[in-house]
Formats: sequence, C-alpha cells, structure tokens
Amino acid sequence: MADNVMGGIGQITGEVGEVVKEVAKDVKDAVGEAIEAGVQGAAGSSLTPQQIQQKQAEDQKNLSETRRKIEFLKKIDQEQKIVREANKQKETQRLQNQQQEKQVKEIKLEQKKKQPINPALAFLGKPEKKGGVGG
Repeated sequence: MADNVMGGIGQITGEVGEVVKEVAKDVKDAVGEAIEAGVQGAAGSSLTPQQIQQKQAEDQKNLSETRRKIEFLKKIDQEQKIVREANKQKETQRLQNQQQEKQVKEIKLEQKKKQPINPALAFLGKPEKKGGVGG
C-alpha cells in the first residue's frame, strides 16, 4: 500500500517536473524573442540627424493637423448642439400651441353646449313633420 502511494507521488512529481520544464522553455523562448525584437528595433533606428529633424518636423505637422481637425470637429459638435436645442424648443412651442388650440376648441364647444337654445331658432332649423294620411 505504501509502495502504491509512493509510486503515485513519484509519478506526479515526474509529471510536474516535465510541465515546469516546458513552461520554462516557453518563457525562455518568449524572452529571447523580445530581446531580439528590441535589439533589431534599436539597430533599425539608425537615422541621420537630418532624417531625425525631418521626421520631427513631419510629426509636428501631423500633430498640428490633428489638433486643427479636433478643434473643427468640436466646433461642429457645438453648432449641432445649438441647432438641436433650437429645434427642440421649436417643437416644444409647437406642441404647446397645438395644446392651447385644442383647449380653446374644447372651451368653445362647451360654451356652445351650455348656451340656452332659443326655441324659435331651434324650430327653424328642423324640417316640418306632417302628420296624417298620405303625408
């Protein structure tokens, strides 16, 4: 029984050792690749002072252009906000006017319903009914 336990532990220890070796190899490869890329990057940047100056001028030009575009887009955004707010106010005013017109119509209709009807005028608007035979 003890041999089985010791054998199982030995097998696990051996497997863990292999996994550790594989992971260490992967890490070593990744570090080596990173170092190699860094060395190539440093070696590849052998620009002359004139080229460096040209690149800085180009970078400055690009930065200025980008800032100009950002300001332009901010201005457009602000103008759009103003237009949207004005349209919102116009729509609100239109809805208020529409509501007021509706209320005025309802009030007039209620007043018309409440007015006493003059029997003489009410009779004039109705057709005459004749009773009797042959009608």
